[in-house]
Amino acid sequence: MTELLRQRAERIEHYADSHLIDPHGVVYTFIDKTTDRPLTDQFFAGFDAYSVPGYTPSEFYGYENCGMTTGAYMQALLYRYAVENDNHALVRARRCFEAQKTVYDMGKQLAEGFFPKVYGYRFSTQTSTDQVLYTVMALDRFWPVATDAERKEIDRMITHMVRFWVDRQYRYTYFNLTDMQWPLARFPSLLMLAFKHSGDPVFKREYDRLLAMGVNRQPGEQQLGPKLAGEWPPSEYEQSQQAWCISHIAGCVGMDVMELDYLLRTDPGNEWSAAWRASAEQMWREGNLALAPDGKEYSSFLLDFITREVRRPKPGLIEDKSYVDLDSWSFSRYIHGACSGFSTMIARSGVQMHRYQPTNVEIIPTVIHILTAMDVMDLTYYDEPERFAPPYRYLTDFISGDSLANWLWAYWQGRMEGMFNEDM
Repeated sequence: MTELLRQRAERIEHYADSHLIDPHGVVYTFIDKTTDRPLTDQFFAGFDAYSVPGYTPSEFYGYENCGMTTGAYMQALLYRYAVENDNHALVRARRCFEAQKTVYDMGKQLAEGFFPKVYGYRFSTQTSTDQVLYTVMALDRFWPVATDAERKEIDRMITHMVRFWVDRQYRYTYFNLTDMQWPLARFPSLLMLAFKHSGDPVFKREYDRLLAMGVNRQPGEQQLGPKLAGEWPPSEYEQSQQAWCISHIAGCVGMDVMELDYLLRTDPGNEWSAAWRASAEQMWREGNLALAPDGKEYSSFLLDFITREVRRPKPGLIEDKSYVDLDSWSFSRYIHGACSGFSTMIARSGVQMHRYQPTNVEIIPTVIHILTAMDVMDLTYYDEPERFAPPYRYLTDFISGDSLANWLWAYWQGRMEGMFNEDM
């Protein structure tokens, strides 16, 4: 055990650098698990694979989350540099920065500050605030070791990426949802980052305005809390199961804890700080409910109304119109409950949580359990093809850039913060 994590980190990083980086320095969202190569259209032959108009399924799935994956991988490299003063890690982090800058510049085709999803490494009008969040956080982490010229670019990019959303009152189209209102709880940390890198008081005033509205009085990405409190009544499907259904909680935990950690570090005297701590703790608890014994995440699970027992749902289509499962990308309401390598986001969140709960004896063992349980081929999007209808089984043949990058981020930040022994 003493050398297991360190050796695994080397192996995972080598795999990432050999297989997950596109020719432009972007970290692929998914690659083909069976070949260790980028996705091709042949990979999707015979499947009901989703894409967006104008792009093939391989272009879509290869780059759908590349802002998140590149940002998370960059964070991992920067923490490695902080621990080991390894110049090679800094060179790789700089490659990530150049890739993010190129994507940012591509976004100018729509507007300054628009950070697009670059399907097939081509401009698209699709974006999401989670891509922006991971990218901006990574740029901010890179700033202290950047050159003067790079710092100017980082200041410009962060300022305009956040201003893009403020100017639009946090509304933008998301796939088939026209002019969607994005969750306001995601923006306080982004506004503070924009204020830090621009000095423009407009961002600080907007930050104060959103806090006064109570936008993050509760965790912004929580699912279970409102159900337990009776704020969200059970859906038809949940009534039939006599249990609440929770889906994709690892991604939610990953975003909330990252945002709240930033606010607690940069604005600790805020009157909301106690609520932020409580929110981070709540999200960590919700995330732990999804952990399978083998260290993976149950992508969907049921929590019994009465006993609070966690169980996995039986896979299949459901008719409940109040429940829309985005897994299939065809809105077919297919629920599967398969295991996923996304538990590495829970591990990384645990590392960030530990500074606020240093006496919590469960955090470090949980993080170590996830990291030791997961090797390269475990860093998937989904497993268990038998839980999927045949048209969707391609989803279990991905290596996930999110899973891999968050494994490395959790390990190296944990090392920097003294959570693991140096030999681990």
